[in-house]
Amino acid sequence: MSKNSSKYNKVWLAACMLLVGLLFGNCSDRRDLWVLADEFHQLELITDWSVADSYPGGMTAWFIDNNKSGYVHNVKTAEVEHTWLSLPKGSYTGLVFDYSPEEYSHNEFINMDDPEWAQVRLRAAANQPNPNDSVDVVLFGPQAVSDATQGLQINPETGLYIVKAEPEPINLDVLGDVEIVTGADGDYVLWRKRGEYEASLKTQTLYAKPEPIVWRLRVVVNVKGIFYMHSLRASVVGLADGYWMTKGQHTEEICMRELNDWEIRSTGENVGVVTTTTLTLGLPEEVRTREEITRYINNLRLNLSFLLRDEVTVKNFHFDCEPYVDINEDQLVVHIDIPIEVAPELPYVNAKGGTGFDATVTPWENGGSADATM
Repeated sequence: MSKNSSKYNKVWLAACMLLVGLLFGNCSDRRDLWVLADEFHQLELITDWSVADSYPGGMTAWFIDNNKSGYVHNVKTAEVEHTWLSLPKGSYTGLVFDYSPEEYSHNEFINMDDPEWAQVRLRAAANQPNPNDSVDVVLFGPQAVSDATQGLQINPETGLYIVKAEPEPINLDVLGDVEIVTGADGDYVLWRKRGEYEASLKTQTLYAKPEPIVWRLRVVVNVKGIFYMHSLRASVVGLADGYWMTKGQHTEEICMRELNDWEIRSTGENVGVVTTTTLTLGLPEEVRTREEITRYINNLRLNLSFLLRDEVTVKNFHFDCEPYVDINEDQLVVHIDIPIEVAPELPYVNAKGGTGFDATVTPWENGGSADATM
């Protein structure tokens, strides 16, 4: 072996020893490895859907830190009756509801990191009023609201009020002041202590029973001269725009809604009723105490625009509904009934394309795109 070769081997051996020394010398300085505590389930949630509107295909369990740190832990699952969760120790407010926030197209979930201000709110409808349509101006412009009405959102591009979408059904249970006494102190567990941690876990059980929070609005309008009617468009202003999830209370903010799908029925000689039912977040309200709830109906106004059978004549009517409102708390229904004494009276007109009496009543044909529902 040459001197040069021997010298090269010694340098190579020294470099390898240095590298090994560096590797093993730094072992004591390595950072600890952690694993998500979600891998170890110590919390079971049992959910009863017997009083819900329908049996869901999925649900969300949403837990918010009561210390208002902004910490949120949520699970979205298809296991709607019994599911396992992993939640760090602490005090929480839990919200258990059907499906996930992303699956609702009309309901918007806001402030979901604050146990006091979490809210469901209505999104704007897909179709908004057109200022070039005279009926839209009547139904969604200034004359559609009372002088005392405040807080309605206006579309700056049209000058007309923004129409909100019909809410989708949602069932909710609030688990207040949930104390999690078993599990990790945070979201992670030391990898080298995972076996010891898992062995120390004790099962804690929570129970939820979601109930409907969406109301129905039922509108009945008596009409004189109903045989002269071709179709009807309508709006209502003064319904609640949102729902405080943890408070179980409708917001004080109000909204504008369009009313469609009218059914027409004759009840006598050229008199009858038009009716429709829609979903709503209820009436705006203020809760002073658990026993005292004030609902605001003074801003509730119904706006009707009848197209008569000549398909030219339009008759508009506006009703401040306070004298005509009935509330069924048990069934979550707001009922507006415009009686025959103040009923809209439609004048005689010849039917389009002919003269004389024509008792045929046809539904309004809506154009454009329609809102998608879940």
